[in-house]
Amino acid sequence: METQRILKPANKIVILADYREREVAEQLKKLGAVVNELNLKVGDFVCSDKRIVVERKTHGDFVSSIVDGRIFEQMRNMKENYDKPIVIIEGRSSREISDNALNATIASLITKFNASFISTKSLQDTAAMIYWIAKKEQEDGTYSLGFKQGKKPKDIRKLQEFILSGMHGVSNILAKRLLAHFGNIENVVNAPENELVKVKGVGRKLANNIKKLLTTNYS
Repeated sequence: METQRILKPANKIVILADYREREVAEQLKKLGAVVNELNLKVGDFVCSDKRIVVERKTHGDFVSSIVDGRIFEQMRNMKENYDKPIVIIEGRSSREISDNALNATIASLITKFNASFISTKSLQDTAAMIYWIAKKEQEDGTYSLGFKQGKKPKDIRKLQEFILSGMHGVSNILAKRLLAHFGNIENVVNAPENELVKVKGVGRKLANNIKKLLTTNYS
């Protein structure tokens, strides 16, 4: 992976945040952090180069990611690029999952990827936790900060997956399912919403978002 360095202002905590995490980013700024909002390929927040990456999930999204298998692909990517992957599970939801399924998943992620899990009560609580993780990581100046730009894979199949998984809400697993169902990217682009939803893991909202992204004129 190629890393671009971020200059760290003196006596400031710097955090890299995915541009879709604007609400948490605003809270981090209020806490005094310098936040660089980027299109992160791995995780939602980076607290130190190659060391700590944080994936933020609401409780409902965490349950959904277990059901569709997305969390395992995300954790694999996090562990391949950072030493310490952290998952923050925020709040509660009405999404039901058995204790056995939840505990088994968390245990598997801990043992396979050396992941840490933190529960928070709210968005503000999440921001405070990320801030303090970054502060403790950076305060002695030991660890630098950068972000990783993934190299495009040379294999055509991997490149196809890479392109589709760049869309918001489309994991690598879902990209593989779309390609397996439609055969190629062109067919995915041309598929109507009622065909997209036939793919496991693609709901009406995601299908609508995919079509909007693929068909909206750039201006």
